[in-house]
Amino acid sequence: MNYHLTQAGRPFARTNRQTIQQRADILRELGYRQPAIAEICCGDCQRQQQIYQEQLQTRRYCGLDLSPAVVALNQANKVACLAGDALDTAVMRQFLDFDVIFFGPPLSAHCDGHTGLAFRAVTPGYGPFVRLLLQELNYGGLLVCIGPNSTNMGEIRWLYQQARQARADVGLRLIHYSYATLTGNDEATERRLKYVELWLGAGLPDTWQVR
Repeated sequence: MNYHLTQAGRPFARTNRQTIQQRADILRELGYRQPAIAEICCGDCQRQQQIYQEQLQTRRYCGLDLSPAVVALNQANKVACLAGDALDTAVMRQFLDFDVIFFGPPLSAHCDGHTGLAFRAVTPGYGPFVRLLLQELNYGGLLVCIGPNSTNMGEIRWLYQQARQARADVGLRLIHYSYATLTGNDEATERRLKYVELWLGAGLPDTWQVR
């Protein structure tokens, strides 16, 4: 089950640095030291590599993106990045020994950050990815699913159920609402909810902590 680029010349998705800092803080709080971190559907992930390396001393960082232009941009900036389909079993098998996998599919039409997509319209979809990673590949690390800011509790519960059906020992440790006052291009803006993140994985406490 594959997905395809809808626009060859689409802008590069770029996560604001405040959100990345929040993720680094949570990883540190959860006890991750020198983790191997993968970013699936990574977009321009130079900031992630820099912040995680500086603050968590990551032993390895690698992105994956379907766009050759995105991959070339990251590689040109000394960020390890592979080209491939997030729903391809052979591709994802390469990431099974990573401690943390961030799954951040494009959340707006054409990756422009303006026309937001509904949870069920995001491609590649959360359900197929979770089933591939947790059931077919039996991934045992921390999976962070990054949802659009419109993600509601019903959708969170649905994805949790998908994860539990895929692997019975998965716990939802944290639901993180990521707010920021910067855009991905470092432009100041009013405080906005940017992402709703589900932090889940095999053996994690099933606490559903909200922050």
